[in-house]
Amino acid sequence: MPIQALLVDDEQNNLENLKYLLEHDCTNIEVAGMAQNGAKAREWLKQNKADVIFLDISMPVETGFEMLEKLPEHNFRVIFVTAHNEFAMQAIKASAVDYLLKPVNITELQQAVNKLHNSVHNDQFLLQNQQLINHLVKNFTPGQNMVKIALPQLGSISFLDVNEIISLQADSNYTIIHKQDMQKTVVTKTLKDFEDILDADHFVRIHKSHMVNLKYVTEYSTADGGIVKMSDGNLWSISRRQLDLFIQKMKTFNVLFFK
Repeated sequence: MPIQALLVDDEQNNLENLKYLLEHDCTNIEVAGMAQNGAKAREWLKQNKADVIFLDISMPVETGFEMLEKLPEHNFRVIFVTAHNEFAMQAIKASAVDYLLKPVNITELQQAVNKLHNSVHNDQFLLQNQQLINHLVKNFTPGQNMVKIALPQLGSISFLDVNEIISLQADSNYTIIHKQDMQKTVVTKTLKDFEDILDADHFVRIHKSHMVNLKYVTEYSTADGGIVKMSDGNLWSISRRQLDLFIQKMKTFNVLFFK
């Protein structure tokens, strides 16, 4: 049975374009409905069932986030289709929710649909998806950074308070998170992913392999070009190209810091 999709966007031409791409360039997916605002989408959902909602964020009167917040349950997958917006994208990435950037790239759309085929009728993935959407809806406030980030793992999701992160260490396509409780968590995200998510006033990329929470920097040494010591005892090198940025951030973060 084809995946049933509901498309929600305030611009009719965007709806028609996405409908065309799904029907002509993707397989085993059917556009079951289209709506130009959250209220119409909710009315449609009262009478129909969607396996996935392709949802615009920036709509007048009610954003995509607000529409989700007003729904009693989230028994469907959500793929946000949106123009780049710093805070919205930060929230989506921190909540590990799927998204496509406008204008929609056909290859990326096909990859998203293929991912749906593998998960949309899987109860475990559906439950995980509900948790991710609930996290996004409850924790996103426009203009503010996320307090917690979602870390999907095999069969579960952990929600990590960003204040618990001391530093992050790159390991190929994985990232090792060093936490305040002296434990480590390995996640299938790159360091660049976390750089896009975390508050740049508190987290600084000091090296291609390391990012630190300035709150937990206990010592800075000019030896070997620059080394920081973290509260858990880890010593991380600072690359030459990042040294000025690190010192600038430390001066902003701690008025008493001098080079």
